[in-house]
Amino acid sequence: MKKRRTGFTLIELLVVIAIIAVLMGILMPVLGRVREAAKRSVCANQMRQMGIALSTYAQAYDLRLPYYDDIAHPYAVYRGDKAPYQTESGKLIPMKMAVLYETHYIADPRVFYCPSNIDPWLKFESYTNPGPWGTLPQVYNEESGSNQWVRMGYTYLPIDPRARTEPDTGAPAETARQLDRLDPYVPYMVDIINHLDVISHMRQGHAAVNALYKDGHVTLCNETRVFDDPSWALHSDDRMDHVSFYHRILQLIGGKRVPEL
Repeated sequence: MKKRRTGFTLIELLVVIAIIAVLMGILMPVLGRVREAAKRSVCANQMRQMGIALSTYAQAYDLRLPYYDDIAHPYAVYRGDKAPYQTESGKLIPMKMAVLYETHYIADPRVFYCPSNIDPWLKFESYTNPGPWGTLPQVYNEESGSNQWVRMGYTYLPIDPRARTEPDTGAPAETARQLDRLDPYVPYMVDIINHLDVISHMRQGHAAVNALYKDGHVTLCNETRVFDDPSWALHSDDRMDHVSFYHRILQLIGGKRVPEL
């Protein structure tokens, strides 16, 4: 009687391994896209949450928006390096979304950070060591032995179309101070847009950002005309100032026509 063969031959084993490798090659990009889509959804939900909190805050404070200073750095929520950003006793003055945190309209500061943020200086955990979020000094981004800023992971620039503008650039000289003065056609918050290499999201192989509008809705923008605009290169090379760059990109995301550079 012929003995029954057990186990696999080398060829059969190699075929199985090859099939598994092909399946992994097919599934891994799909899983990556699913994970990114989930993060984009979380990011959009966080933006909606901030929009609701901002609206609620404004209704309680005569439509005033949270304290805003340092227009050139729309992600800075605490600064410990200059007197205007702290009280005489040394307490840090909250700006932008940090006001919502300190007035308890947003309980968890993790909301202020997109889960797809790339750089460490845009992550929540960069500002929780050694102390709690919103305090200085912190280990990350040390300057003269202590961290001087706390940054959030979004770009918040509320634009008032009727406010003063810089005569040479047309960029806003101040932000919108009241909710009813926001430009309804331009987002007032988007993912971080400092440079193309820190864009948080990708969709269909192209850069994408979530954008929050005055009425509370959030949309995803990944139009090539936004990310192919020459202002990205000009800003990266310091040939375009921060406020002019942010203003231009927000207008493009909102679908507004802007003059050619």
